Amino acid sequence: MEGFIFKYLSLSGVFFILCCILKVFHVIWWKPKSLEKHLKKLGIRGNSYTLMYGDMKETKKLIAEAWSKPMPLNHAIVHRVNPLWHQMFHKYGKISLTWLQRRPRLIIADPELTRLILNDKNGHFQKPPANPLVNLLTLGVNTLEGEKWAKRRKLITPAFHHEKLQEMLPAFLTSFCNLIDQWKNLVGSKGSSELDVAQEMQNLAADVISRAAFGSSFEDGKTIFELQKEQAGLVLEAFMSIYLPGYRFLPTKKNRRRYEIDNKIKAMLKEMIQRKERAMQKGESKNGDLLSLLLQCKSHTNNDMKIEDVIEECKLFYFAGQETTANWLTWTIIVLSMHPDWQEKARQEVLQICGKKTPDLKDINQLRIVSMVLQEVFRLYPPVTGLNHERWTSKSDLA
Repeated sequence: MEGFIFKYLSLSGVFFILCCILKVFHVIWWKPKSLEKHLKKLGIRGNSYTLMYGDMKETKKLIAEAWSKPMPLNHAIVHRVNPLWHQMFHKYGKISLTWLQRRPRLIIADPELTRLILNDKNGHFQKPPANPLVNLLTLGVNTLEGEKWAKRRKLITPAFHHEKLQEMLPAFLTSFCNLIDQWKNLVGSKGSSELDVAQEMQNLAADVISRAAFGSSFEDGKTIFELQKEQAGLVLEAFMSIYLPGYRFLPTKKNRRRYEIDNKIKAMLKEMIQRKERAMQKGESKNGDLLSLLLQCKSHTNNDMKIEDVIEECKLFYFAGQETTANWLTWTIIVLSMHPDWQEKARQEVLQICGKKTPDLKDINQLRIVSMVLQEVFRLYPPVTGLNHERWTSKSDLA
């Protein structure tokens, strides 16, 4: 009897191991190759699947090559920003197949087709599943989907209404005037001075966000910005690596640093939020900034928004708002330096409309040439270069 039980358990163990092996084989090889075969039957050309990594190694190699050379000032940035996409476009056309580890991705570079896809109300596009370590950067509205996304977006939108932005103008002016005063002091009697424009714009954007969105200043949020920047580097490294289930729980040096940064940022934001709540209760705080509106939403009886959700939205706004704005302003200055004639036209327009007084909203709305320059830079150097959405995961969905 004991021999029979031992034999039964042994066979069960072997069967279980065999099932696990087959399952792993199906996930990491059979399913991706099957999808690849089906996509190519549909006429979609692209790269072949590489076990586990997909196009990850090729992407890293192409980025290293692109960044190893000086960037020519000719506005052709795709080969540097996303060299894999650039290569795929020239090799396979406006629709091509690439791989994010085991997941097939279609790169669509046709503006009309992209517009059609994004306007498809019945498409139910989803964001692709992210490496859990990537979520440490933020779990704000940009990561939500469906009804939860729509509800959160509806709550946040009032903070960006035209009237609210008008109320923030004094905070914007304070930040810009402080920057001009700093630059004047740097120039001094020498008449010129050299500085890192990118870093200056980072600090400016951080100060504007701190004042307009959180009612504080850059000095109050400086540590948060620095920690978010470090976290972004660690998150990018995690995104470009293969994630094994459970890896985020391993106490590696970088994992420990990722969670340490996350805990520090959350603690600092929680303290800022509690200060804001106390000030609002005492009537000592204006209610026009983003944080005040989020806290008003949180206190609403019919709303399920928690303080953790407010913290994640603050993390998103600190990071995404600073990076996009700072990069836009940096490239604007670079492009103006490349085109002195337009630089002079913009300067003369500002002097003609504003003179030596601090501009108000009416003055700003009359700056046509400045607006044209900003829009053109936004077109040439967009802060967001691509959108990722997921629609299907099996051959039956493609049929």
